[in-house]
Amino acid sequence: MPIKRWAFEAVAIAIAVAMIGFFISRAVYMHGNSMPSGQPFLGDYMAFWSAGRAALDGHAHEIHERTMLWQVQQTIAPDVKFYAPWNSPPTFLMIVSVLALMPYPISGAVFLISTTILFGFAIRRFLPDARALIFPLTSPTVMYQTATIQVGMLIAGINALALRWLDKRPHLAGALIGLFAIKPHIALLWPLFLALTGRWRVFISAAVAAVSFVMVAGLIFGFDTYLNWFESLNYSQRLISEQRITTPAYASLYANLLGMHAPQALAIGLHAASAIAGVVIACIVFRRGDVLLGGAALCAATLLVSPYLFFYDFTTLLLGAALLGAPRSPLDYAAAIVAWGASAGVALGQYIVLPICPLAAWLVLIAAFMRVRSAAPLLAPAPQL
Repeated sequence: MPIKRWAFEAVAIAIAVAMIGFFISRAVYMHGNSMPSGQPFLGDYMAFWSAGRAALDGHAHEIHERTMLWQVQQTIAPDVKFYAPWNSPPTFLMIVSVLALMPYPISGAVFLISTTILFGFAIRRFLPDARALIFPLTSPTVMYQTATIQVGMLIAGINALALRWLDKRPHLAGALIGLFAIKPHIALLWPLFLALTGRWRVFISAAVAAVSFVMVAGLIFGFDTYLNWFESLNYSQRLISEQRITTPAYASLYANLLGMHAPQALAIGLHAASAIAGVVIACIVFRRGDVLLGGAALCAATLLVSPYLFFYDFTTLLLGAALLGAPRSPLDYAAAIVAWGASAGVALGQYIVLPICPLAAWLVLIAAFMRVRSAAPLLAPAPQL
């Protein structure tokens, strides 16, 4: 007997209510912008705001130095015990500097609410109706970001709008793609996608926008801040290779294998093989599929390439699942379900480390590839509102 749609909605609502209740309870115990555990209130947003504040105070050249940024963070939250490192390029520093003009808690709320609205608005364009929003917005990937505020919904929202406007507004789509200069490792496959699909106007617009973004940030903060950022990437690499953060937060195959105590050489070798295979399959879909299937492959394959990924990056996979449209086969259902619950590994990882996020990305990618092979017509995307 088929399960009624309302049953899925009831389960999603129950999970959302439980998670919201949990996060509210955290706020109740917050004191001086820190939690009883010593973690900063609003989690990773501490790094964003403190870096922006330091830049506004004329310390953009020092934001990758632990001593200086730790002093700023202790000023915000005197009882905080855990340092939140800043490891993003000067392009992103432009954005967080504006956010740091507001007080810390207000700034975090503004960023969270605005990125949630952006993500909801953008992914709605690829869903059959507004009720379907309950699935991406109640996924563990999104809900966890209400506790540790990150850029997952911002990146996914930009991806969704760029894909939506590829042919209708190519220059605007290119400008949006250029914004990925804030997280360049998340945009590695966009140039390949645009080139293989012959969208050269978007390609040129994206290149101009990205270069302009980089130049403006360099003029504001000094071009040597890019050198400082490149040097800081060694620390970012060690975060994963030495498992310096709670293991369940990691989302790449490389990091998951390290969490399972695989040797470094084996972990990076298997990750590289998975990444290469993913890119090859994605290129086939790019060439033979339409925007929706190509976009789904783009989202999924991107999350198989970089070894430096965390659970919040898999917000983009929710977009990939939405681009596949209504499930038509057991594989489609599996892809949708596992994409929705990919970041449940953050909770499960306290007990057992499993490569759930890479599995979810592979399921979405294979589902897109099988659609291309079968040449099944896709449903038209939902009309713009």
